Amino acid sequence: MKQFIYLMISVAMIVTVNACSKTTSDKKAETSTEAPATETESTITHAHLAVNGSCEMCKERIESTAKAVEGVAGAEWDDEEQQLHLNFDTAETSLETISKALAQAGHDTEFDKAPDEVYNALPACCKYRK
Repeated sequence: MKQFIYLMISVAMIVTVNACSKTTSDKKAETSTEAPATETESTITHAHLAVNGSCEMCKERIESTAKAVEGVAGAEWDDEEQQLHLNFDTAETSLETISKALAQAGHDTEFDKAPDEVYNALPACCKYRK
């Protein structure tokens, strides 16, 4: 009879332990389920900006200056058309902000003129003003 009671107590303990561990793992599964990430609308836009320059050094300066503006994903300057092709996040920057940065680097744009002291400090091959 004692053995039977011990057996029943052992079975009860095993069932209780299994039930507890299942409840704990179920809770872990519930808490580890993350809400699906919400997708944000893409605010990347493509635009052209007229930027004056004259050589490969200008091209490098124009592109690197534009890319340094937070939110600019890509910039490629076409020296023949004097156009900068831009891809940028409109939530982070604007065409006007990029234009001002380029002017501060010595390049006139369709919106902003480079300060004379900055323009005059450019190498001779980069002078584009007549």
